[in-house]
Amino acid sequence: MEPDGPATNPDSGRLTEQTMWSVNAMDEKTKAQIIILVLGVLIGASGYLANSLILWNTSVNKDKSDIAEGIYLDVSSIEDYLVSADQEFLANPDDEYTFVQATPLYQDNGLYFAYQRDIPRMDRKIAEDTFTFYNHLLSAERDRNLIFEIQRQGDLRELTSSERKRQQILTQSAAREMNLSVSLLPTLKHELDIAT
Repeated sequence: MEPDGPATNPDSGRLTEQTMWSVNAMDEKTKAQIIILVLGVLIGASGYLANSLILWNTSVNKDKSDIAEGIYLDVSSIEDYLVSADQEFLANPDDEYTFVQATPLYQDNGLYFAYQRDIPRMDRKIAEDTFTFYNHLLSAERDRNLIFEIQRQGDLRELTSSERKRQQILTQSAAREMNLSVSLLPTLKHELDIAT
């Protein structure tokens, strides 16, 4: 008897086809599993990214809201005092009036200075209005301080006519700046209130 070889075995062709079919079927299953795995990773990564973006956006909005609330509280706490000072300026419009006051219009340790770097993170319009309001207020405060320094230097002597004239010019400048600042108060408070 001759040994059966591949050429003489009639079932060898079928065996090879079955083996090929099994390998192809296994390849298809493996491909499907790999595709499912890749899709799962992509869906998981997309979900993680979306969740991270939502959390980041929530955090940014919370920060903006906190800044707006801090500025709103600061503006509200000085509003009555500023309106009163503005009314005093308006009640004395002549060139002879001198605004001599020891109490600052805005303190050196006011919340504005703590939030100054964070204000640009808010809505652009709110940030612009906030900076404009405080710039006018701080200009009025600078003028008030200069007027008071001239007066304080003159405690033991009469002020010269040029010192009095300088005080009057500074008073007019402070009145202008204060009025501009106070006129921005309602709009600024409304914007800050909405942003909180």
